[in-house]
Amino acid sequence: MKYTVSVLTLGCRVNQYESDSMCARLRSLGAEIVPFGDPADVAVVNTCTVTAESDRKSRQMIRRAAQNASRVVVTGCFAQIDPDGAAGIEGVVYVCGNEGKASLADAVWAILGGDVPEKPDGVEPPVGRRGVEMTLTAPMRTRSYIKIEDGCNNRCSYCLIRTARGPVRSKDPALVLEEAAKLAEAGAKEVILTGIEAASYGMDFADRKPYGHALAELIRGVDAIPGIERIGLGSLEPTVLNDVFCEAARDCGKLLPHFHLSVQSGCDPVLAAMRRRYRAETVLAAIRRMKDARPDATFSADVIVGFPGETEEQYEETEAFCRAARFLHLHIFPYSKREGTEAAAMENQVPENVKHERAARLEALGAGIRAELLEEYVEAHREWPVMLLVEKCTDGMCSGHSEHFVEIRRVPGRAEIGAIVPVLLDATDGAVCEGHLKEN
Repeated sequence: MKYTVSVLTLGCRVNQYESDSMCARLRSLGAEIVPFGDPADVAVVNTCTVTAESDRKSRQMIRRAAQNASRVVVTGCFAQIDPDGAAGIEGVVYVCGNEGKASLADAVWAILGGDVPEKPDGVEPPVGRRGVEMTLTAPMRTRSYIKIEDGCNNRCSYCLIRTARGPVRSKDPALVLEEAAKLAEAGAKEVILTGIEAASYGMDFADRKPYGHALAELIRGVDAIPGIERIGLGSLEPTVLNDVFCEAARDCGKLLPHFHLSVQSGCDPVLAAMRRRYRAETVLAAIRRMKDARPDATFSADVIVGFPGETEEQYEETEAFCRAARFLHLHIFPYSKREGTEAAAMENQVPENVKHERAARLEALGAGIRAELLEEYVEAHREWPVMLLVEKCTDGMCSGHSEHFVEIRRVPGRAEIGAIVPVLLDATDGAVCEGHLKEN
């Protein structure tokens, strides 16, 4: 009899990496991984808790998992923050926090064999290194994630992730390079270095270097690995774009010239209330510094609107900031009240309708900026190709993303999934681009 397991991953790239590692281990033990929603002997839900909506969705997906599997295992950040709430959902037999993910596949295998825990609680404080040492040596998708770090040392007033993930713990650079080399040998062309606070990579090392220096050195190391053609990065704290980091970006031709910044606001008083470690002008200066090093660099950002106490004038400062930064993509979040955080107890909570109205306005502004940038992008690449990572190829049409993280669809021709091919651009609808394969 072959046991079947389904896995649903919510939230960030770190969660996805950890799910991929768990699935690889389960396959090696003899389990079959089936799509989530299909009948399975055990369903695993890897949860998120970054917002109150994430908690709601995590609970919803756990209940859905129980409809198609007789036993449900819950892990991830929601499980870490509220293990009793997760365990109380019908069908859940085991709850594992982030600290136990490294051995979760073996626990699931034991459950498949009938060794169901008497008590579902397997949650430990997220302070150890077991999860950091997880590895993945075979590509699971067109982009291969490499988890280089876990945890966060920031104490943002609105966030529970430090509680869910613990302090910064960085993977030894030798292990990262070994993992990247094995992925390359197995056929991976693009790797994404990711972490909960990737910019803080190496800040826990005994020979700690200034902020961003260890990450810059790691990028140089991965850049030298044969077979790796593209290196991407997870979300970055903006101040990591210092001189040393930008020099590495300039020198390492494989590093993708797109940077996602965890900005959160463009208003200094709001940033201070959030307890972010920079001012709006600091972010703009970091963007200019990177553009000096990599003139073709593009940027995206996370932005929270409607933070407690945010006035209309302060929101408009964020609008002005986004115009100046010219982000290619904006990931906009109406502030979500998280019980147990400092921000939840702040006065002058912004009404829900105002938060959503501001989010819609900023979304419209971002769409306008993106349309302008893509028009410029098409004009710059009508005769000079972008390099498309092929993610889908159906009915004689390819699609994927360029090195600048621009989505490109409807490229006539056939190419292997995961291939990187030159494309000349023809048009844009303001959100995505179209083009054709460049002939040799």
